[in-house]
Amino acid sequence: MEKYIDKLLKILRIKIVAVWLIVAVAVVLGEMDVIPNGLIAPHSGDEFKLNMAVILLTVIGIPVAMRLFTLNMTKGLRRMNNEEALKSYHVWSDVRLGILCLTAVLSIVAYYLVMSISDVFCALVALCATLYCWPSKTKISAYLESVNKE
Repeated sequence: MEKYIDKLLKILRIKIVAVWLIVAVAVVLGEMDVIPNGLIAPHSGDEFKLNMAVILLTVIGIPVAMRLFTLNMTKGLRRMNNEEALKSYHVWSDVRLGILCLTAVLSIVAYYLVMSISDVFCALVALCATLYCWPSKTKISAYLESVNKE
């Protein structure tokens, strides 16, 4: 079991670093003008709509990602053994990380399209949330203890 926990920690940490690299690639693409810079005119309706979409995605997506993970980690623990619980932990960690990655990348793309600093802040908030998701043996052990209590 300890071996599987260590492997899970390594995989999840690699995935978080991969999310940061994906966001870095989006920034590089924007700086190289692969993502067109300033394509949407400033102070236009399209800029407003895109900025609102990114802000709403950030404001709704991040709490939903965190809450979904928590709900699915506590729901149905009674019927799981440790191995199934760790697989569930892995799946829901991936879902949470996927939502955060999507939010960060779309925020970066929106920034380059409209050149609005609020989109960069949304990306930074999503990236900071990934730091909260950094797995540790303590978190997984606490999770397994809650499984064994049920």
